[in-house]
Amino acid sequence: MAGRRTLSGLLLAASLPLLLQCAPPRRQTRRAGPPGAPAPRVVLASFDGVAGQRLAELLDDPAALSAGGYRRVAARGLHAGHSVTTTPSLTAVSHVTHVTGALPQATGIVANVLRNVSGPFGTTISGFDAPIRAETLWQAARRQGRRTGVMLYPGGDGASPERTADFGMAWPPAAAVEPTIHVLDAAAWAPVEAAPPPSFSPARLAVVAFAATAGVSLTAIDGTDDQRVNYDRMIIEAPTGPRVTVRPGDWFPAEVASEEGRTGAWCKLLALAPDLSRAEIYLGALHRSVGYPRDFVRTLDDRIGFWPGPPDKVWFGARSSRPEVFLEQAERISEFITRAQLLALGRGDWDLMLLYNPVADETGHEFLMVDPRQRGYSAEGARRLGAYADRGYEIADRSLRAIDDALRPEDTLFVTSDHGMHPLWAEVFPNEILRRGGFVTADAAGGIAPESAAFAVASSGIVHVYLNPSANAAVVLPAVERAFRQLRVDGESPWDVVVARDEAGPLGLRAPESGDLILIARPGVGVSRSLRPETGPVGVPPGLGGHGYRNVYPRLHASFLAAGPGIPRGRIPEVRSWEIAARVAAALGIEPPRHAARLSP
Repeated sequence: MAGRRTLSGLLLAASLPLLLQCAPPRRQTRRAGPPGAPAPRVVLASFDGVAGQRLAELLDDPAALSAGGYRRVAARGLHAGHSVTTTPSLTAVSHVTHVTGALPQATGIVANVLRNVSGPFGTTISGFDAPIRAETLWQAARRQGRRTGVMLYPGGDGASPERTADFGMAWPPAAAVEPTIHVLDAAAWAPVEAAPPPSFSPARLAVVAFAATAGVSLTAIDGTDDQRVNYDRMIIEAPTGPRVTVRPGDWFPAEVASEEGRTGAWCKLLALAPDLSRAEIYLGALHRSVGYPRDFVRTLDDRIGFWPGPPDKVWFGARSSRPEVFLEQAERISEFITRAQLLALGRGDWDLMLLYNPVADETGHEFLMVDPRQRGYSAEGARRLGAYADRGYEIADRSLRAIDDALRPEDTLFVTSDHGMHPLWAEVFPNEILRRGGFVTADAAGGIAPESAAFAVASSGIVHVYLNPSANAAVVLPAVERAFRQLRVDGESPWDVVVARDEAGPLGLRAPESGDLILIARPGVGVSRSLRPETGPVGVPPGLGGHGYRNVYPRLHASFLAAGPGIPRGRIPEVRSWEIAARVAAALGIEPPRHAARLSP
């Protein structure tokens, strides 16, 4: 305990600026414009995972960021070297701080995953779904008579009145049908009985399972008149929609009928042997768009299409044989999101719009290669994957350019992110540490049994350890702390901070939602909630980039730019993410959210 108190004192000295969030917000007044001038409109766009440090490096490279989105906003407005993110530097935590102007201990969002206090001990709730204890920008704007739209921004999903704007798009739930790769051999194909399509070799038919009661029909045809059996394309028939013809490497949509909205999957013909001895078809996960009100979602379905789903790290991640397909999927979802956001911007019936795009986070998690401890890759493979990580920035740059093009000269645009990214070289399994120490009991399904004395909830770089209310905290908490402090990875402790909840105020984490014990890993070490009885508490991370660490590390700093009426031009060293809400409110001419921090002098 004495060690933790000493650490807390050091953290307090290092983190004193964080405490500014406790100060009462200043009153804002609506800006008066000339008679007949358009009312101020403000857009806050967050590109998840765009690090301030890496963005500055790419902006200094004339060959990078060719779409010019970031350069154009920086040239006509304010560009901060970085944005100081929250601790932990996590997506749900940081974005809620953006829209409330408050630190995690005031919002209650202390990680991407939290203990579910309304369920059995050992169960969790997503930090993206948990109640937000502070007022948000959309609440403050609507309270003051402004219309708001929220397009995927965390917290504005319409799940409750507090989380609802005038219209919005939310991140969809888990896929209705998981993706799979079907591998067919020559025996899988049958003759086409009726009305075979034109083909220089006899057309052959196969059907692969898709939805619960439907399949996708595949007709192999030969389009080359070379007197040889040479199948080179397929005719695809999904449960609904038109037939499409594809060649190896082509993507195709497959839709199913649904009363809930347009539902489908993006699929790919990965390989096709000319003699049909082997064909590989990737059938993606089934998804649909989610949002509110219902007529807005119908418009999205009609004009943009079905939700394409995130990149598939299982089949196409960095450790797969086809990592380039992951990048294709990341580009597809970013383009879909951008088109949906342009549709929302074009409505015109809004004063405040919040936009979110995850592309740089997705590519960074999977492909960030800049640490020699990331073993198992050749030098050429590491260079290739590192370039894939930067492609996320290029895709984000294109999206930002399109958003900026859609705005009026008198609109104000804020562009930020939630965190940067650090290369991962090890992964720790806290619940396995607890299991080996006798604090966690696994249930029949391999989860956490409710009679466990403690359990850990891990989010990228932070661990919240919760004690069972029935446990003797005076005995269990010190024993749990010792178990974690004894762990070594490559001869060193993997922990940057080990602190009790009551002493976590300097981190902004002294909240009822936090664990009884909080551990923040050293950058480069990821954490996982799963148990690992076979291989032990330390392993190799599935991805190559991570975050969720303390906000003192330059790689973890976020990005920030702004342009519009009243925004000064130039470069400043930094902004603080908990001041973004007040900046947005000032540009819109409203009072900031009730818990928002004051702007720095």
